Amino acid sequence: MEKGKAWKLWLCRNRKKCLSGYLILTFLYLAVSIAIPHDKLITRGLEGVGKPSLAQKTQEITDETVLTFCYDTGEEELQDISFYFTAGERTFTQGTLILEVQDRDTGETLGTQRHLLEDLKVEAFWGVSLDEPVATRSIQVEIRGENVQEGPYIWLNTEVDTPGVSLENGQTLEHNLIYNAIYLTQVHNIKQNVLRFAMLVLLGLMLYAVWGDAKEPHGEENVLLGEQASGKEETLSQEGQDSFQEGQAVSGKKRQGLWALYEKYRLLLGLGALFLLVALVFYHVYDVQIRKAMNTTHRVAVMRDNQEMLPITRESAHLEQHYVTEEDTLVGLGVRMDLSEDFVPAGTVTASVTDETTGTLLCSTEVPAGQLLDGQYLGLIFTDSQRGIQGHEYVVELTFSPELYDSGLSVFVTPKGYYEENTLLVGGEESDRRLSMNAHQYFNLFLKKYFFAMFVFFELMAGVLYWALFIKRWRIERVFLLTILCLGVVYNFLLVPYMTPDEKYHIDMSYRHSNRLLGIASAGENKCYKRADDAELTFTSEPTLTNYKAVYDGLFTMVNDNRLVETAATSDTQAPIVVYLPAVLGMTLARVLHLGTVPMYLLARWCSLLCFALLTYWGMRKLPFGKITLFLLAVLPMNLQQCTSFSYDAVISGVIILYTCYCLSLAYGEEQVKPGDMLVLAVLAVVLIYGKSGVYLPVCFLALLIPAKRFRNRRVQLFCVAGLFGLPVLSFLNRNTATVSQIVTTTEATSTVGSSMTAGYTVGYFLQDPMAFVSMMLSTLTDKLGFYLQSLVGQKMGWVEIEISEAIPIFFLILLALSLCKTREEPLYVKTWQKWWVTLVCGASFGIILVGMLLTWTPMGNVSIEGVQGRYLLPLLPAFALVGRNRLLMYERNPERGLAYAAFVGQLFAVMYLIKAVLVIR
Repeated sequence: MEKGKAWKLWLCRNRKKCLSGYLILTFLYLAVSIAIPHDKLITRGLEGVGKPSLAQKTQEITDETVLTFCYDTGEEELQDISFYFTAGERTFTQGTLILEVQDRDTGETLGTQRHLLEDLKVEAFWGVSLDEPVATRSIQVEIRGENVQEGPYIWLNTEVDTPGVSLENGQTLEHNLIYNAIYLTQVHNIKQNVLRFAMLVLLGLMLYAVWGDAKEPHGEENVLLGEQASGKEETLSQEGQDSFQEGQAVSGKKRQGLWALYEKYRLLLGLGALFLLVALVFYHVYDVQIRKAMNTTHRVAVMRDNQEMLPITRESAHLEQHYVTEEDTLVGLGVRMDLSEDFVPAGTVTASVTDETTGTLLCSTEVPAGQLLDGQYLGLIFTDSQRGIQGHEYVVELTFSPELYDSGLSVFVTPKGYYEENTLLVGGEESDRRLSMNAHQYFNLFLKKYFFAMFVFFELMAGVLYWALFIKRWRIERVFLLTILCLGVVYNFLLVPYMTPDEKYHIDMSYRHSNRLLGIASAGENKCYKRADDAELTFTSEPTLTNYKAVYDGLFTMVNDNRLVETAATSDTQAPIVVYLPAVLGMTLARVLHLGTVPMYLLARWCSLLCFALLTYWGMRKLPFGKITLFLLAVLPMNLQQCTSFSYDAVISGVIILYTCYCLSLAYGEEQVKPGDMLVLAVLAVVLIYGKSGVYLPVCFLALLIPAKRFRNRRVQLFCVAGLFGLPVLSFLNRNTATVSQIVTTTEATSTVGSSMTAGYTVGYFLQDPMAFVSMMLSTLTDKLGFYLQSLVGQKMGWVEIEISEAIPIFFLILLALSLCKTREEPLYVKTWQKWWVTLVCGASFGIILVGMLLTWTPMGNVSIEGVQGRYLLPLLPAFALVGRNRLLMYERNPERGLAYAAFVGQLFAVMYLIKAVLVIR
């Protein structure tokens, strides 16, 4: 302690020297960082591109079409070049596009890439990566088809005359192809480093201003310590009186018989009731949903159609499809049917499946025509599951009764020339088509074990939580940490990877940062080096039983193929590692330990939740009041979904919550502002700017709630608050200047919505018609307020397609309202002007969110703003909760344990509805 006091005293006496040394170091940092060049990717060729400008395109690219693009690379190193393809109205099932880059002078091939047409859904940039970056070269890119009868197109740039020459079958085109040339260049980041230098200087000046408090005489500090100690003694005394009065009340209520028995075992009875409730809930969801899902099969298409059909007539009344199995296990096969609008459901379909290799009849059934479904597969489930049958020849026979001749019933068939190893006989004659079929590989029986394990974990969690709340009576902060980490395990297995919004982007960004930590070079734009196992295993964004099967099979696996392979990835958003740090560390640890893909994903997601939980726990300990409100906000279903994922919401929400709690602690506590407090607030203020492009910047003004008496004087207070706002502003300018400039300067010809080419609104549009802006805002609040509340709590989960009962958000909103009421002994901390200030700060952030989505995500013509979800408001709620604190309703006793218990029960039912929603048969 003496050494610590001496150290602080030395710092106070020499703070000018310390500041001078600090400024010298920052100046050296500025000079070195500017002198060292940095790699930077730049793009060319997209000038003037926007949906309104997409007016012309090339001819379709087929086997007979060759597009050539001639281009001089310039002095920078060209790494990648891609073109803007469109499928038009077509759906492709075959064919390949080949892009080849050659040196025009030497004829040397610089890079080749093949793209499967079936991967082109509507529009996409497809390109070729050069084997080695080239500079000062004249190149030509040749684009041709292979096995393509009907192909895609490439959009032409009709707005800007970009460099290069485009040719179609040797004929020069009037306009150039829309292309994206990606260069690797080295730059000296002067502006960014100057802004960082200004941020460091401002931080040093803030700490210098606050450090003067240590020069104050120790008498005042002792008085404060004495007051705190006295307050603690009074609290302990009050707790003793409460305990005594509670004991008196219990002893006064004791009666003979059942009441005395209840008093003795009431805690055990409560625990038993909780165990029973959990068991009943899980039994209910097993009975109504899990058991039904277990009886379904996993299906994969084995022979795909191209929407071509074979009508059922007298000549095609008997179909015999020979199929050589590629699967090792099968429980059934299916044939796809089509019903026309005038189809009359009369007659029957007699179907059978025989294993010709073993001579075994696997299935024989007669299906009434009324049970056929348009566009669906007629399932032929085997009597017994078949294993080890890869390479066996199966025969599927379909016989249609006369009532179905020319009735509008058809079967889907594959295009000509496909699946030649199989044979289709139509009325005994061999056909050049094949039936469109799928294979039923297994029944989903694994779901029983999957959710039984979840039930056992929930029972254990219920018991431990009850023990911590009512038997050991832990502090509410510790109960919170236990609750959220356990619920995070459940959500991790319930909303599996890729099921939360934009998680694919966040996973790819985390993988890139993990590669940098492991010393692995970047693969370039829209690419990433991944372990071969990780590149092979994929999840879907919508809830499917395949996702849960992948988790079930891969939970305890180790990596088999650790080779690094180059894979397609989402675009690099350049988000800093700090916002992904927990997930990156979890992913890196899993890779070092050679864990499989599934445990790597789950560990990284849980690390994100752990980071949020620790930041919130830290903030909760700082709060002088309202801890249970923060508890409830943190365990909302929507917040758990976002924080138990790769999304940076875990870090950003945790940082904003901690910043808010620090401000409230300094505003309503008794301690003086210390340099350590300002350092923490400054770091948090800089980090929060990286979330959602800086929309939470106004939160920094919560520091104005801290009264001047907590600083040395009013001047120091204003300087520190200005610094807390200035630091994130400089950070924002450092990262988002180009984005803001693009939004402001976008015209109607180049405005687009998100990553698509749909036309959007511009700043100029609303400057010409300000009332349109007002109308848009009012319409949004009128139309979307209910949706914001639902998606805030979690009635619409996942990609807003997983809907649970509306009772869940209502229940949690009631709990939040009850948590805002104070106890009779608690002083009323929040003043009216402070409530208005908090409302202004939160309203400013909400307004920035609305305007940002209006200009970047809302298509032209919409009457309300698109893309805004209630989850964007979650970080603002701890501060906004101050507005609801009042003296109209007060508790005689602290209700926080009862509210925490109720929140757990609410989560139990939320999990029940989530299981029902994600297991809906699709």
